[in-house]
Amino acid sequence: MKTAKIAAVGAASIFAVVALLLAYPAMAATQTNTTLITTSATSTTPTSIIPTTAALTPGQTITFTSTSGVWKVISDPSASVKTGTASGTATLTVKAAYKGGYALSLTSGSVSINGTSYAFGSGTAEMGPHPAHLVGQGSLVGAASATPGSFLFAAGAHANFEGQTYNTLRFDVQVNGEEYGVVLLVTATVS
Repeated sequence: MKTAKIAAVGAASIFAVVALLLAYPAMAATQTNTTLITTSATSTTPTSIIPTTAALTPGQTITFTSTSGVWKVISDPSASVKTGTASGTATLTVKAAYKGGYALSLTSGSVSINGTSYAFGSGTAEMGPHPAHLVGQGSLVGAASATPGSFLFAAGAHANFEGQTYNTLRFDVQVNGEEYGVVLLVTATVS
């Protein structure tokens, strides 16, 4: 009897989680974050992380280029060097366009941490329909180690200044037994 009740509660919980996951794209398409990504508190559409408001099509590329950045060791608080200047680029290609957003692939790029440049290998990303929210993951190649590195990344609109949109590109990088947090202020171009 108790097993049947537990199974019923478990099935209902799984159903609820699946329903939330399926509803999330629709909620994200209408949600705004007025403190981080909108141009004003009365805006109903998030600020785009790319310079065009037109819909993207498969084959187009988005290139992020850093203007400044910082890195911080987050895996070892006792590290002798804990923070420094970072830089990087990332090029993503639109693979598919949907009503709820875009599927992208990471086609090239690199990030420089503590004087060492790490090239990006393969990676994927997803972006919302406005395009305002971008998240993804990828691998590092030529990481000066027998152990390949990997990273998570996210982009968000930051500010508009004299007609140029500046965005943040944030990375959580694991390489050579260390984990780094990297934040880049970037500009974006679409081609």
